[in-house]
Amino acid sequence: MNASLLPLCAAGLAPLAFAAPCLLSAPLGEPALPENAVSLQETQRSSKPQSPLLFTDVPSRSTHSSGSWFLAIGAGTGFPQYDRGDVVDNITGAVEPVETDANFAFTGLLSIGYRWFDPERWGHWSFDADFVGAYLGVGLSSFAPNQGASHIDLGFLGLRGEVGYRVVQDRFEPFVGFAAGGVIMNAESAGINHGDVWGYWFAPTCGLRYYIPQTRWSISVEGFFRFLGGLNGFTGSGSDLTLNETPHAGLSGGWIYVPLGVMAISYRF
Repeated sequence: MNASLLPLCAAGLAPLAFAAPCLLSAPLGEPALPENAVSLQETQRSSKPQSPLLFTDVPSRSTHSSGSWFLAIGAGTGFPQYDRGDVVDNITGAVEPVETDANFAFTGLLSIGYRWFDPERWGHWSFDADFVGAYLGVGLSSFAPNQGASHIDLGFLGLRGEVGYRVVQDRFEPFVGFAAGGVIMNAESAGINHGDVWGYWFAPTCGLRYYIPQTRWSISVEGFFRFLGGLNGFTGSGSDLTLNETPHAGLSGGWIYVPLGVMAISYRF
């Protein structure tokens, strides 16, 4: 090689020798991939569990309730009467009719039941089913002929169903219903206790209920018209008399009629 060319070659190779260490120390780039290819790293990322945010539109299990249990306590007054009772003389067999009017009557009521109310299903309608226990104490002008003032105590057990419709932003609820069950009656007149007798009762009902806003409490005013039957076989002094308050109840009209008015307060659980 011509000696005159050596300086030129040495000058051209000098920059390469200086840049070689830098080129060798730089990281190698990822190989180029086609546009429609997916890298292994992206595939691994896609295999990770999806975020729960992706499932926010899926509805959760419903905890919706269509009703609630309730407990109610009430008190009021009534006007019981009957006009076709009879007194049977067990010695002579004589039968004497008897009728009476109530001087006063007090009633107490306790009930527990379930109330269905679901605007999504039934709109403003509500449905009740409850177990009812009640007491009625009555003072009478006469229970048997010539025996003066009398007093009777009645205990009621039964079932009741009601249908209501809520108005005025669901705060007021007129309702109607029907109740029936068994009754036990104790009668006393002129200081003589005539014993206990079991019978039956039924009653149409109606009323108005008010739901106190932002609470679980409600107040109701309710009317009953009770019919009592089967209250026969009270014994008189020395068992010489049998007192029948409802002979042939339902056939000859021998019911005891008990119109009642009750005010109650209830709590929904």
